Amino acid sequence: MRHKILSALLLVALLALVPAPAAAEPDEETLEADLAEAIAAVNDAQAAVDEANARAAELETQIADTQARFDELQVDLDEYALYLHTEGDLQQTNAILSSEDTQDLIDAMTFTGFLGNERAALLADAGALLEQLRAEQAAHADTLDEAEQALEDAEQAQTDLEEQLEELRAEEASGPGSDGGAPAAEGYGGDGGGCTEDDPTTSGCLTPRTLHMYNETIEAGFDHYVSCYRSGGSGEHPLGRACDWAADESGFQNADAEGSDKEYGDQLAAWYVNNADALGVEYVIWYRQFWSAGSGWRSYSGAGGDPASDHTNHVHVSMQ
Repeated sequence: MRHKILSALLLVALLALVPAPAAAEPDEETLEADLAEAIAAVNDAQAAVDEANARAAELETQIADTQARFDELQVDLDEYALYLHTEGDLQQTNAILSSEDTQDLIDAMTFTGFLGNERAALLADAGALLEQLRAEQAAHADTLDEAEQALEDAEQAQTDLEEQLEELRAEEASGPGSDGGAPAAEGYGGDGGGCTEDDPTTSGCLTPRTLHMYNETIEAGFDHYVSCYRSGGSGEHPLGRACDWAADESGFQNADAEGSDKEYGDQLAAWYVNNADALGVEYVIWYRQFWSAGSGWRSYSGAGGDPASDHTNHVHVSMQ
């Protein structure tokens, strides 16, 4: 009978599947790849533990069955020994006296001995098997411990990577800080209204609240290129409730903002967040991050891999 038993080599292989935590300051893509490997390693380690537990249960059942057989044979042999002691001589004498030839005589004399030897051999076999199974059970206990340790290590590696990834995303989605380096905005006292005001940046229109936001932004010193109303499409631009402020002074560039342009965008986005209540800001998008009063900064799900859709070349602000 063959049974598949996990070897130490298999456990070493499982441990090798557990990726080491990423190096200092890893990027999100690297952490996600490492996490995928860690999850696969946990699944493999769990399968190894399940297999080891199944074999342990199988050994326990075999030991119980063999022990029961051993006890049964022991009782049988004890009863046979008692029979020979109390009645065996008389039975053997009768068998010998009734024998008509030499072979019958020999058979009769050896019969009782054969029965005893057969029972003793069966008992010895059962005892040997029981000893073998118990030795295998003891050895398998180490295999099970190693498999469980490998699973624990794999799960810890997965947890560590998940925490690293969560921290990185939280850091990336923390949004620009400070007060924007500009004076606080004057509050807007009216309601949002419809698209009734001329848009200073296009030939379209703005709501009174959006126009107030525009004027306060200029007053605060943010004077880079800006475009607000846009006909067609979805979102707040066609409603006169949104503006896009270029990070570059001259206009929208097909490149991620860097240096002083990035600093300008950070300050403007932070200023809008800090003055959201006064201005009536609904949400802000800047540098692959999205802010709203209900959720704070988080990763922007609409990023598409280019400066325009990633909002890495302009700050978008939508109004209530």
